[in-house]
Amino acid sequence: MATLSLDISSELPKAVRWTEQMTRQLPFAVSQALNATAFDARRAINGGTKQYFDRPARFTQNAFFVQRSTKRKLEALVYAEAAAGRDRARYLRYGIKGGDRVQKGFERKFLAEVVGTRRIPANAQLVPTSLVKLNAQGNVSLATIKRIQKGLATKGSGTFFIGTPKGGDRKPGIYRRSKGQLFPYFIAINQRSSYNRRFPIVDIGSKVAGRRFGPYLRSSLERALATAR
Repeated sequence: MATLSLDISSELPKAVRWTEQMTRQLPFAVSQALNATAFDARRAINGGTKQYFDRPARFTQNAFFVQRSTKRKLEALVYAEAAAGRDRARYLRYGIKGGDRVQKGFERKFLAEVVGTRRIPANAQLVPTSLVKLNAQGNVSLATIKRIQKGLATKGSGTFFIGTPKGGDRKPGIYRRSKGQLFPYFIAINQRSSYNRRFPIVDIGSKVAGRRFGPYLRSSLERALATAR
């Protein structure tokens, strides 16, 4: 019976060195692949806001950021900004998870001084009337909010009043004074609005990760091994 004898002892040191290099370079390569995948996921999620939200503002379209991975911490995060004054995470979570809408910043600001004293319901929501000009995204503009805020501290034509007008059956809200009359700009309601879950960021991110991480990891390993000393 013919036999074949192979002597691979001369190749073993090379295999050991290759394995050691691979082990040393693997955390760095994984970290690079995670970061590349996370930035792709960020682009996809930010872009998805235009599909799942009605005319989203730039504030919404650029809401998500990346916290990079390192070779010591193999975790990359895609998250919505939650900085003071620019809390996009709070704003977006209702589209992501659904649930009851809480008061917006301008509602809390305007109603803080009058809740309970002028029959404004606690946790009221301010619904704009046809007198309020909305921006392209359907929101109350910052200019309108500043105009109301400026007009609250004074009296006379063109100024604003928050509360329930005396006499008649007018509802609580924000009214503009004009030539001895009050015109409703916002009506305060004590009814919670609910949001439906509509922005599938987990699905979007998972699809990107499933397609991109493997190729990115192979490419990162190849570059890392090619440059290893």
